[in-house]
Amino acid sequence: MHAMARHRIPQYSDDLFRTLQPLPTINGCIKTLPDEFVVDEILPFEPAGTGEHLYIEIEKTGANTGWVAYQLASFLEVRDLDVSYAGRKDRHGVTTQWFSCYLPTGTDVDWTLFSVEGVVVKSMTWHRSKLRRGQLQCNVFRIKVRHGKLTESQGRDLVERLEQLSDQGLPNYFGPQRFGRDGHNLILADQLLRKGERVRGNRGMLISAARSWLFNGFLARHLEQGDAQEVAQGPLIGKSRDPQPGEEYFDETEQAWAAGLRKLGAKVGTRDLIVRPDEMSWSAAEDALVLQFRLPPGSYATSLLRELFLVKDESL
Repeated sequence: MHAMARHRIPQYSDDLFRTLQPLPTINGCIKTLPDEFVVDEILPFEPAGTGEHLYIEIEKTGANTGWVAYQLASFLEVRDLDVSYAGRKDRHGVTTQWFSCYLPTGTDVDWTLFSVEGVVVKSMTWHRSKLRRGQLQCNVFRIKVRHGKLTESQGRDLVERLEQLSDQGLPNYFGPQRFGRDGHNLILADQLLRKGERVRGNRGMLISAARSWLFNGFLARHLEQGDAQEVAQGPLIGKSRDPQPGEEYFDETEQAWAAGLRKLGAKVGTRDLIVRPDEMSWSAAEDALVLQFRLPPGSYATSLLRELFLVKDESL
């Protein structure tokens, strides 16, 4: 990350250090059509089939996770906090994910009355406990990247990059989705953490955006130094008595954010710097690459794609 002037609000850009060098030269477009960006959640357990938590498997197209949760709460006539999910999924694509809702055992629901555009109920079952954030085995991605006709050397380079990522892994950056459109979440996070102002919106999301920005800077620095594999994990800044790794490099704005995170009692955490895609495969057409792979919860497919292409998101 580049040094910033005093109290200048960080702005997300795609110049974060890439692990594969030289930089990619092929332009690639994603999300041209919803079914060209498909994500399926895999739970780490089999629901018991009994209990007071109804597990609902939803396929959604053009809808964000929070909105779907609100629709479910309204339909089931429960509080918003009684509907939970393991993670947020991209609005622009076809995504299958699980929701859980606390309901008395045996509650009879007429799902023929549930009609929400872009939302399909695929299956339901019961379980003894609610679905919690991050409670996933992995996410399975199937992505089509459109590109122009490749030269022979470009084709070879692309395959080499794919093989390297499959073997060595990829930088576990938080993707641009975390920072909001045009980095708006960072602007609000600065108001909350540095200025101590009251802000509208989801405070947890703003805290997450700030922590993600600071983590990305830590990761980029260690990629440039060539020791990310050895360091292995980076900090998610929170309430701690002693400074966390990398704080010695913070500018004044980032120092103020760290102080704000501690004041708000954000929980200290860690995150892997490098993740390896599982069961990665690809097929090439004349003007597109179709990729399939699995990533652990919280890892971003866009962080893999940016190692291969100069990516343009057609949904933006």
